[in-house]
Amino acid sequence: MNEHCKCGHKYDHPLVIHECEYSKWGWFLLTILGLSAKPKSVKFICANCKEQILATSDENILKKFVGR
Repeated sequence: MNEHCKCGHKYDHPLVIHECEYSKWGWFLLTILGLSAKPKSVKFICANCKEQILATSDENILKKFVGR
């Protein structure tokens, strides 16, 4: 993966959105019980050019996206 998209945005830029992927158990916690769950992975996608900048399962980054 690139460190930035065609527009020049890095994964922490305000125009870069994140998409979290959860396990089945994580979806159960979120949807049925309304509890926060840690995602399995997070994808960072530029809102302008729709290019995926980063996909990670790094524990330190995933902790920032619990319940989002």
